Amino acid sequence: MIGRALRHPSFVVGLLITLLVIGTGLLSLFWTPYDPGVMRIMNRLRPPSELNWLGTDQFGRDVFSMLMVGARNALLVGIVAVGIGVTIGVTLGMIAAHGEGSLLDEAIMRACDFTFAFPAVLTAILILTFLGPGVVNAIIAIGIFNIPVFARVARGAALQVMARDFIRAARAAGRTGFSIILRHILPNIAGLIIVQASVQFALAILAEAGLSYLGIGTQPPNPSWGRMLNDAQTFLAQAPLLAIFPGLAIAFSVLGFNLLGDGLRDLLDPKTKER
Repeated sequence: MIGRALRHPSFVVGLLITLLVIGTGLLSLFWTPYDPGVMRIMNRLRPPSELNWLGTDQFGRDVFSMLMVGARNALLVGIVAVGIGVTIGVTLGMIAAHGEGSLLDEAIMRACDFTFAFPAVLTAILILTFLGPGVVNAIIAIGIFNIPVFARVARGAALQVMARDFIRAARAAGRTGFSIILRHILPNIAGLIIVQASVQFALAILAEAGLSYLGIGTQPPNPSWGRMLNDAQTFLAQAPLLAIFPGLAIAFSVLGFNLLGDGLRDLLDPKTKER
């Protein structure tokens, strides 16, 4: 399995980028070149140099330090938002699959359809308008839209597993529905859930950046890639690198998690295994 994974280009590239982002975020917990919240007006808009590897912003803050802390905040949003989606969504999907065709199944699926009917970002903006701006409320808004995604994925995968012979054998042996879900269904759909989680993680990072760009996501003084883009647009003529660096950080992070998801899908899909 490991040798096959190392020969899969999408998985290897996605894993390397993902590890770089995660490592940068973890490193920022203990060390950054400068305090990203300290303003040094006399050093404003400086180009990259030995002292400031990626230059400084309009307030003289070190861009590289802000990107490091921004990675940590993006990962936090992704982990919690996707965690909300997995926990609640998979639970609802299992309930719906277990009661296939029942009123509860219909209610859960129609609620998912209702959620999908509205653009995710616009609805997140509406939610944050009521709850107020902030990273916690942004996580809640993003997490809400992960729930129906995982609910549908889990239900569809669970129904396929439930149609197999070993599930019928488990029922004939007297196992309860809860026991069958824990011991037979969840282990068999875990790979699909992991793949979907990596894709949703990328979308969560992108959504957080978009909400912060609009000023309703992560709030000052906490650095955010999206807000760095918003601040940089005023200085595109004077310092275009201010917009390029956070833009690249967002693009590479999303690319990394998407490639990782594609690689995991191929590796965990039994149809693509080597014969």
